[in-house]
Amino acid sequence: MNTEAQKHQELREHFAVCDTDRDHRINYAEFLELLENLEAGMSEEEMRLGFGLIDLDGNGYISFDEFRRWWHEA
Repeated sequence: MNTEAQKHQELREHFAVCDTDRDHRINYAEFLELLENLEAGMSEEEMRLGFGLIDLDGNGYISFDEFRRWWHEA
């Protein structure tokens, strides 16, 4: 059984896979790469909207906390 600490570590690992430039945040290009890998089949407008919904503070990046909130809501 996964403990909360293990779940948190696994989520950190998922985030790190998306954060290809290792700056501890996911930019729009990294987000697009994630969607491509998932074969999401979304339009440009849908991708921009999705990014904006996750990027709660509107700074152009998805932080780990924003990623965590999104992951748990999905």
